Amino acid sequence: MQAVYCGVKINRFNSSFPVGKIRMEYMYPMNFEEFLIATGKEMLLEKIKDCFEKMEPMPKFAHDQALTLYKQYLCVGGMPESVNNFIENELDILRYDTKIIENILEMYVADMKKYVKSHIESVKIEKVYKNIPNQLAKDKKTFKYNLIDEDGRKRKYETPIEWLISSGMILPSYKVKKAEIPLKVYIDEDMFKLYLSDVGLLTSISEIKYRDIILEKSFEFKGAITENYIAQEFKSKDTSLYYWTYGRNAEIDFLIYNNDGIIPVEVKSGNNVKSNSLNIYMKEIKPKYGIRISSKNFGFENNIKSIPLYAAFLI
Repeated sequence: MQAVYCGVKINRFNSSFPVGKIRMEYMYPMNFEEFLIATGKEMLLEKIKDCFEKMEPMPKFAHDQALTLYKQYLCVGGMPESVNNFIENELDILRYDTKIIENILEMYVADMKKYVKSHIESVKIEKVYKNIPNQLAKDKKTFKYNLIDEDGRKRKYETPIEWLISSGMILPSYKVKKAEIPLKVYIDEDMFKLYLSDVGLLTSISEIKYRDIILEKSFEFKGAITENYIAQEFKSKDTSLYYWTYGRNAEIDFLIYNNDGIIPVEVKSGNNVKSNSLNIYMKEIKPKYGIRISSKNFGFENNIKSIPLYAAFLI
């Protein structure tokens, strides 16, 4: 019988473990499917899966309920302690203890100091981590070292970024030079985006008021929160993260490789789904179909699948 190894892929251990006796298991924050199960919404979950399979709209009451839970998930995130507190408070976001996520962030920073021997390096790691919301606030979210500080250079922050990726605290998405199989061999290693591992942590570290999310207030950073959520959902399914650009203005948020080939995925935070980027990709690359994730219901029109935000885990 193989043992299961649970840990973080950083230099925490001096001892070795027997090759062939260990099965590596990577733990992620709870995705939205697991969030629905934890909150006792199994019947809604089954309806979402059924409508996805048939690509037919959800009943309005079920669609609205799922969107409400999705917005609550953006606040609570998928860290087990955070979700448990939300459940203990009977799914009432007004009673949810925001200190839970704040404490998790503090423990993350403590871990950086504990497992990095050099104080200078731990300071750099913390600076990169706390700078990610600023990076995601840009129109073009490709990571820029000089946004960390005026002296920001690759050689200065490359190792801290690698540490954060290896620890699972951030998720990298790489630009591909061409949308061809296999995507991994066409990445541009100098062009990447970084997302936090949990959308609840992003909401907290960005100091966003929960009411602005729940009441669907319009603010620009909502797009970044939504994109981080999708990155987290894909990563929870062990899907590698890639994006594509064309010219100066066209950008596809994610490319996924499935049985239908390479499929473009465009992410929208609301129901305004107008975009030239997906139209350009469909015209230039001619995939079997495209996917648009938004607050709109399921549908299939003009060779584009409409997937509600709450169903991203099914892609």
